[in-house]
Amino acid sequence: MKNCRRASPTVRPDVSVVSTLAVVIALAVFVIDALTSLEIAAGVFYVVVVLLVASAGNRPATIGAAWGCVALTLLGFVMSHYDAYSGGAIARCLVSLLAIATTSMLALRNLAATAMLHEQVELLNLAQEALARSTAELAHVTRITTLGELAASVAHEVTQPIAAIVTCGGAALRWLNRPAPEIDEAAQSVTQMIRDAKRADEVIQRIRAMARKHDRLPATSNLNGICSESIELVRFELERHDIELETDFAVPAPTACCDRVQLQQVLINLIMNSAQAMLAANGPRRLRIVTRWFDDAHAQVIVQDSGTGISEDDRGRMFNAFFTTKAEGMGMGLSICRSIVEAHGGRIWAESPDDGGAMLQFILPVDKGRCHEQ
Repeated sequence: MKNCRRASPTVRPDVSVVSTLAVVIALAVFVIDALTSLEIAAGVFYVVVVLLVASAGNRPATIGAAWGCVALTLLGFVMSHYDAYSGGAIARCLVSLLAIATTSMLALRNLAATAMLHEQVELLNLAQEALARSTAELAHVTRITTLGELAASVAHEVTQPIAAIVTCGGAALRWLNRPAPEIDEAAQSVTQMIRDAKRADEVIQRIRAMARKHDRLPATSNLNGICSESIELVRFELERHDIELETDFAVPAPTACCDRVQLQQVLINLIMNSAQAMLAANGPRRLRIVTRWFDDAHAQVIVQDSGTGISEDDRGRMFNAFFTTKAEGMGMGLSICRSIVEAHGGRIWAESPDDGGAMLQFILPVDKGRCHEQ
């Protein structure tokens, strides 16, 4: 899933510095307006004070500054024209007041728009975070559902090494209980027991990793290894439905900076979808899994089946949420696959080869030393 980035807050000037500077400018304008005989509308320069205070983003302070400038303008007018009020002086005073009022209204409108924009950005950030959490929760639920569907395969994978351990243990006892104990043969049986115990532990660890709820942990991963692990988890299902499996892995193996468990989830979804698509098809059931270099910067994984294929109408929407061609499907598996692949900087799509069936494939950026080894 894609990470959410909060928008950087707008940097506001220090209020105390702005206030001090505004007071200095206001007093300078007042002195020029009230104590000199310049025939100009010096009060117009009060707009600088209003704009300066508004730049701090404080609405009450901006209103206060505007009224203060109006008061200073009127006071300056009275002090400089106490003996006579000429038409020109009154006009200059009105121009100053109009400039202050117009600037203040525009500044206040800008502050309101800015505040609304910040609020909308904050709401958007919250919505993105909520969407990311929901997507992660849904992906976790899908993994659990997938494990439920693979219960027979999981049981088969665990039962096989346990049965082998029991067999090797019995053989070791027989070698040791002979009149002349066969130590070498017993040791070989114990070695096989250790190997099978490690195999059972690896299966259990893969199952626990798939079921565990965790944040995305990108690391350098061998795509050939991820494909092999995913195949082992579904092998019993493939054998149960007489599906012939063919693998064609690139050498050297491509690596990607990715979350190993999430990539397993993508592959298992694609493999299971292909297996189910072949159940309704006549003829041989062949599944082909390929890893290869897409280009210098990307590795590609292909899952190709000999099923009924993909219609032209379905091809463009099969990765959309809630779209499914299965009677009991939820339409979330492929949508989550797309979210995971795109969150890793990749792309996923489907094709219908000329020889029939469906080809689901995705590409991922090749790791360039950005991640730690996993």
